Amino acid sequence: MFVTFDDDDKAYLRWVDDHPHGFVVNTFRNVNPAYLMLHRAGCGTIRGTPARGERWTSGDFIKVCADSRQNLEDWARRIADGGLIPCKLCHPD
Repeated sequence: MFVTFDDDDKAYLRWVDDHPHGFVVNTFRNVNPAYLMLHRAGCGTIRGTPARGERWTSGDFIKVCADSRQNLEDWARRIADGGLIPCKLCHPD
């Protein structure tokens, strides 16, 4: 099971706080298989204050979250017809 956050930063940030061992895919609003970046929920690049812009789940990007990496891999194949790219900072391997 996964949950998608689109224009709802408050709920997204609550989810990453409540699921510290979960996983997050950062992707374009119009999902592109070339950019499906997988992070651990605790990764500093996808929580706290955004480095670019003012929001996490609006503009060009959405977040797809799950407690299981496998759920997100299944989502990536089914919805985006692509594979996940692991973040080089949080190493969600």
